[in-house]
Amino acid sequence: MSADIRRPPEGTNATALPRPPLREPAFRTLWLGDLAARSAHQITAFGLPLLVVTLLAGTGTQVGLVGAAQFVPVLAFSLLVGTWTARTSLRWILVTGNAARGVVLFGIGALAATDRLVFPALLVGAFLIGSAAVLHDIGSQVTAPRLLDGGRLVAGNGLLQATTSVTQMAGPAAAGFIVQSAGASWAAVVTGALFCAAAMAMAALPARVLRPATDRGDAPTIRAGLAYVWQSRPIRDLCVQSALFNLHEQAFATVFLVYGVRTLGLSGGLIGLVIGLGSVGALVGSLVAGRVGARLHLGRALTVSITVAALGLLLVPGLAAAGTATVLLGAGFVINGAALAVYNVLAVTVRQQVPPPVLLGAVTASYRIAAFGSLPVGALIGGVLTDLAGTTTAVWVVAVSLTVSSLLLYASPLRSAAQISEVRALADTTTTTRKERSIQHGD
Repeated sequence: MSADIRRPPEGTNATALPRPPLREPAFRTLWLGDLAARSAHQITAFGLPLLVVTLLAGTGTQVGLVGAAQFVPVLAFSLLVGTWTARTSLRWILVTGNAARGVVLFGIGALAATDRLVFPALLVGAFLIGSAAVLHDIGSQVTAPRLLDGGRLVAGNGLLQATTSVTQMAGPAAAGFIVQSAGASWAAVVTGALFCAAAMAMAALPARVLRPATDRGDAPTIRAGLAYVWQSRPIRDLCVQSALFNLHEQAFATVFLVYGVRTLGLSGGLIGLVIGLGSVGALVGSLVAGRVGARLHLGRALTVSITVAALGLLLVPGLAAAGTATVLLGAGFVINGAALAVYNVLAVTVRQQVPPPVLLGAVTASYRIAAFGSLPVGALIGGVLTDLAGTTTAVWVVAVSLTVSSLLLYASPLRSAAQISEVRALADTTTTTRKERSIQHGD
């Protein structure tokens, strides 16, 4: 028998929903666990490559390999983990994802303390940590709609996105400080302890709410998740828009790094500061979306926010060409970060509430594959374009192309949907239509 898990009610009336998300004990527990996990994740993402440089005296290629090893599992395992979320306790997934990262980091710390840490061991550790991160990332997104009803889910996603923004700002600085002040071995131990704290928080989540959504035999397949993303027009349009935006933004980040050094004459530290201001904007955008998102016209907010995010990056070369003070270039990244955070909060909320609950994990994983899979392609395009066209031309080409691609949602019926119920009806209509066409054609 499948568990009786229904769609959360959609109410947005403040009277009907008096309590903000953090006053819901189960969601507060998830948020605290996610805060610890995201903090440790950002420290690890910066700290492991730093260990290659400071402790192992490694090459640039080795630094890149350790960074890539943490990202490859997203592409390799997301679809598999997405199907697990329907047949396995979400609490178990979250606990395992964080405890495993803690154990691996304790092992790295022990090897570093005994001068036995070698590059192959660090590379394997990075891959294992990245694999466990997939469990947490997909598990937490599937868990949130189990703990909050529709009216508070936007606010809850805003808080989770704000956590990501804060940790993105603080993570690299914290990693550098811990490695420098306490040494590599203690840095690994401290970060591992943060992951274990996250696991303990996740273990306190209510098992009854997070039980499997279906029997193992009835669990959705990877193919079912991919099929739903493709067949559901609003989910497909969001997925394509996100993938295109990520491709362009990663290309812009690659081009701007070279453009900033070679054309603008900026130091590495100043470039990092200018780009880092985007995280400040993202924090503001996340909090704003969380507070007012449920009252916005959903389709209009999605289309406008993604376009404003693109225009923010288009502003960067414009300000540089006008001879504006370097620090003011950060205004473009602030606008980009704030608008993109609004888009992300609303897009995640749509992705959580529109699919049938039993498909949520598989749909989340399929969506993430497309969205994250475009990142390395964007980096490659940015690098090649810079070599072929020069830095100034490349930064303008990417920024203009990003702005044009951000208009994709204006051609989607999603733009006219004011509320989740309208998006869900649109998704059900397009999915049913495609199934009927398949039957007619004998597919």
